[in-house]
Order: sequence, then structure tokens, then C-alpha cells
Amino acid sequence: MTAAEPREAPPIGAAFPTRAIEGGYALLARSSRLDVWRRLQTLEANQWRSVEELRALRWRKLQALLGHAFEHVPFYRALWTEHGVDPRRFRSEEDLGDLPVVTKRELTAGQAEDAFRLTGRPGLEQVRTSGTTGPRFAVPATVSSFQAKYAGHLRQMYASGWRLGMRSASLYYSAHPQFQGRYTGRPERDSFTWLRRAALRLAHRRRALTPYWPAQSGDARFPAMWYRDLARWRPFLFETMEFNLPVLRDYIEAHDLPRVRIPRTYVLGTLGPALRAALEACFQTEIFDRYSPHEMEGIAFACRLHRGMHVAIDSYHVEFLDDQGRRATPGETAHLVITDLDAELLPLIRYRIGDLGADDEEPCACGRGLPLMRAIQGRAADRFALRDGRTVPPASIAATVQDDPAVSLFQVVQDASHAITVRVVPRSGRWTGEVPGRLQATLRALLGREEAITVERVDTIPIEPTGKVAWCKRLAGEPTGAAAAVAPGGAR
Repeated sequence: MTAAEPREAPPIGAAFPTRAIEGGYALLARSSRLDVWRRLQTLEANQWRSVEELRALRWRKLQALLGHAFEHVPFYRALWTEHGVDPRRFRSEEDLGDLPVVTKRELTAGQAEDAFRLTGRPGLEQVRTSGTTGPRFAVPATVSSFQAKYAGHLRQMYASGWRLGMRSASLYYSAHPQFQGRYTGRPERDSFTWLRRAALRLAHRRRALTPYWPAQSGDARFPAMWYRDLARWRPFLFETMEFNLPVLRDYIEAHDLPRVRIPRTYVLGTLGPALRAALEACFQTEIFDRYSPHEMEGIAFACRLHRGMHVAIDSYHVEFLDDQGRRATPGETAHLVITDLDAELLPLIRYRIGDLGADDEEPCACGRGLPLMRAIQGRAADRFALRDGRTVPPASIAATVQDDPAVSLFQVVQDASHAITVRVVPRSGRWTGEVPGRLQATLRALLGREEAITVERVDTIPIEPTGKVAWCKRLAGEPTGAAAAVAPGGAR
């Protein structure tokens, strides 16, 4: 798609719902404070601006945010004064590296001390993180800020060819806020519940599938339900965790069931190239990547060319820093440090989110001015520390295992002694005596021959308290590089 090309037309059966719902969103934007459609149109236009224009826009928004935070947010004024930095004097984005990096823990402590001056403020809702990359963290939101994030989410979805009014389905993890504690036994209220439910049910035509909620995977009732619901609903778009699709594929193959065609799929997590291709063939789908942590929606998304993910630099400033806090080179796996350009209630400025990623300096041929980043490489806390001093991101390890044709579910764990255990739930009829040796060989090619690697065949993989399956877990001590990555300065 280029700037001159129209949006992809919805399927014939969805054309009327799409026109009606988009028209309704446009009417709401003109006649009420629910102006997500106006915001979406701005974001949609922005992505076709030149990268120079977008960087200028980012700098203007960054200047305004830094000035606001210094003058009106005690947390940042105290922190920056302690480090001897006044961001109101910055002359370019290069100066941002003089500011200290912050983490969830520091921000949560600031909230407890009311250092953001939000106590008693009316009309606030809480958007909570899942806890995957550390302690759960609550970010306050208003109706206006909720719509800003919703518009960023819609831009991601529209890049795949899906539009409002077209059928969709989701299969998340059991602790996802939309379930409000139904499966975890820890009731909590989702933010802006009535707005979310109305939008998802009516405008997104969303069906929410039942997630795995027992402590262990392996219960065939779940993929049976997923298959039944997808076959009946026939969504155009399916959004799911990476561990669900292989299970569903294996269930279909084991029972010799007719394939379910899903034109577009968003997979939230890591897929190796061989597994991605196999899943696309099984479901006759096109798999897309996106990066949208709960506290910051719409950071990056793939287009139809799948060269990487376009970074929404009109809404976020994303830095890629090494363990010493210096700017990483393009293609180098690095800590993601993100500044939300639109957050004023609780500004997230140089926020080390706990994920790993890599910059990509090559432009995309689609014509978007939004630059590219590569796929998320997993949690920083789960990088494997090797005996030769190297570290390896979880995504590289996961791709090596999941691309083996005998593997369905798995978990790779490194303990405090550096020993690595690979637990594999095999695909039906695919396990042979050759599999353990094959997996050991491919992992040693990645990690080094001196690493102690054991491969075990198991029937189930434990589900994390978040409701997710962790492909890779590092159990040894402090997260690799954590102390250095929060150091101020050095990002130039």
C-alpha cells in the first residue's frame, strides 16, 4: 500500500457493517467527546508523512511533554534535579540521553507517595499491566487518553486489512483484564468497561474465546472449544497468544478435522520462521506482529510487506539501549526504553519496559514514513547467560525449538548453575528417539557446545500465574544487565 492507494475493501458480507460503524464513529467524533475516529484519521494520515516530518513532530511533542513534566510533576522534577538536568534547555532529541531511565518499580513507588499528584482526582480509571515483565503496574487514564490509545490500536488493526464491522475473535491469557478475574479468582475491574465492551461487541464484532485457565496445559477441552467457536463464527481477524495456535493446529490434525480459514491473525509473542509458515498454511492466514503492552497501546505494527514493525514515532519515542545504557547499533538486541508522547497524567519518560528489541535502519517499501523495528525478542529478565560471557535473548532460543517439526508446546529453563532443561510436549505421532539429540544439536549451535542441555518429553507445560506459557525462563538471580540498563546518560 502507498499513500495514494485506498484502504482494502472489506469482504462483500462485511461492507455494510463497516460503512455503518465507521459512519457511526465519525458521527460520534463530530457530536460528542468520543472522538476516536478523528484521532484515527490523524494517525492514518501521519503514517504517510515523510520520516523528517514525523521526527519534527516527535520533537515538538517531546519538548512539550518534558516541559510539562518538569513544571507540574513532582516525581520527575525531583528526579531530574537530583541528576542536575533541566530538560527545558534541551535543543535536540540527542539531549534525552542525559535523563535517567525509570522502571515500573520506581514509578510505582512514586505513585504510592503521590508524586504525580493524582490522589483524589475524579474521572480516573486504572490500566494494569499483566505482570509478565515485572510487578504489576497501574497507569491512570481518562476517557480522552483511553481514546488516544484506542486510536493507536485501530491503526495497527487497519494495517492488516481488517476494518471496523468485520468479524473478529480473540484468545488471550486467563489473567487478561477483559476477564476481570473470572479464571484467576482475583476479581479486578477492567478500565472503561462499558466503552470496551460496546466497542468490541458491536464495532469489532468480537468473540472472546475461553483461555487456558488450569495450572497445566494439555486439557483437550480447550482446543475443542476454540475449534468449535472459530468454525461457527468464521472471523476475518483472530488475535491470540503464540502458544495457542500450535495447540489448535495439533488438535485439528490429530482429529482430522476440516481446516478453519482465518484471513488475518495477530500473534502476540514469538514465532520462528518455520512455525510461522506452517501455521499460515494450516489456517490459510496471514500472520501479523504488533507491539502493544497494556500501558502503551499501539507502539509498533507490521504492514502487509512484513519487513518488521513500523514504530509509531508520532506517539512514542523508542530507544534501543545496550546493557551500559548506550545506544545500540541497528540490528543489535537491546533494552527497549520508551517515552509516551501523549501521557500527561503519569508521564512515562525513558521508561525501561523490560522487553528486548532491535532497531532497523532500512526503510519499508510500503511508503510509510514510520521507521521499522524488528520483532520483540522477549523479556530482558529471561535472557540466558552463557558460560562464555554471552547472553542470548529468549526469542532466539524459542525459535530454535519451536521450528522443530516434532514440537508442539515446550519450555526451556536455565537454572542457577547455567544448566538448561528443554521440556517438550510433542506433536501427535512425531516423537522419535532422534528428537532429543536433534534439539540438543540445534541449541548447542546457538548457545555453545560447552552448555549442559537436557531434553525431556512431557505431557504438559505449566501455565504462569499470568495465564501465559513462558517459552523461555531464566531462574538465576538478577536479570541480565538490569543494573547497567537503568543508568542515566550514555545513550548518545
